[in-house]
Amino acid sequence: MSIVVRANGGLGNRMRVLAACLALRMRLGREVEVLWINNYELNCDFDNLFLPIEGVVVTHMAYIPKWNKIGLKLRANSIKKTYENYDIQFTDKEIVELYTGNKDLINRIENANTVYINTCEQFYGDKSFISLLLPVPAVLQEVRRRLAGINTETYYGVHIRRGDNETSKRESPTMAFIEKLKKLEKSNNNLYFYLSTDDKGEAQILHKVMGEKLYWFAAGQNRAKPADIENALVDLLMLSKSKHIIGSFWSSFSEVAAQYGRVSLEVIKKETQD
Repeated sequence: MSIVVRANGGLGNRMRVLAACLALRMRLGREVEVLWINNYELNCDFDNLFLPIEGVVVTHMAYIPKWNKIGLKLRANSIKKTYENYDIQFTDKEIVELYTGNKDLINRIENANTVYINTCEQFYGDKSFISLLLPVPAVLQEVRRRLAGINTETYYGVHIRRGDNETSKRESPTMAFIEKLKKLEKSNNNLYFYLSTDDKGEAQILHKVMGEKLYWFAAGQNRAKPADIENALVDLLMLSKSKHIIGSFWSSFSEVAAQYGRVSLEVIKKETQD
């Protein structure tokens, strides 16, 4: 059986897909190929982020900028032509239908010779498989450096998603985060916060409000730059090492950080603020 999985989306989504591929490989005992396409959502090779996964082969495809419409179209057509004759094909829609219908993926694919899955979802296995993804030494070294720069072993992680995520901007407003952090600070004066955000303006606002209680390490936030994606993984790992995460609505990054560290997640949503 040949299983090919196209990993879509940003860092959090791709980590979910990788975790599913690992779970599927362990269940079937068969190699799983992952198509890793460097694009405007994430332009960074898998090898710059994670150590190799036994039984999961990652095939890289080079970055094509958004303005290169012809290049993007040619690549999309090439991928479609390559896999359109596979016995079974899944998109996010079919994957969600499997989950909501409590159906086992294995039962759907066990008699197929070729399977193509095109998704940003964790299509197989439970959330614990995410913690089995191992970052490369350079990423871990930066995590250790940041931990050494924080004068506390106990901190809460804060993730404010902005960028192109209009839903998160609308449902998790800045003031709601400020109100939550001030409330927590009032109840525990020894509490510190580690901020991860893709918007430097948000960091500046929160730093003015929280002062020395807030830790934030300035770095680039351009998804087209591999170094900035590596920094995003550092941020995710820092969140995963916190005691509790205060995250953004409709953000896989917040969710995956909590799942990776097996820590609790509280999603800020304006309707729920008291």
